[in-house]
Amino acid sequence: MHPPLVVDRHPQCEGVILELRACHAAHPAGKFWGACNDQKAAMDACFKAEKDEKRRENLRKARAFEAARAQRQAERAAAED
Repeated sequence: MHPPLVVDRHPQCEGVILELRACHAAHPAGKFWGACNDQKAAMDACFKAEKDEKRRENLRKARAFEAARAQRQAERAAAED
């Protein structure tokens, strides 16, 4: 199962999504018996790479936020002394 194949939501995977849609259109019944497995595997790999990139970016933002928070807290503690 895969998420909705909306190109707007997955701009990095646009080509792979369009290939899978074309395969499904070309093989209306065969898609259920593996006619489009290669395109589906490529799409899954693209989605995984996209998710890994988002995860890394969120981790970077969280670390920056935590460092800024720790800095503010240290400044407050220094101002109180």
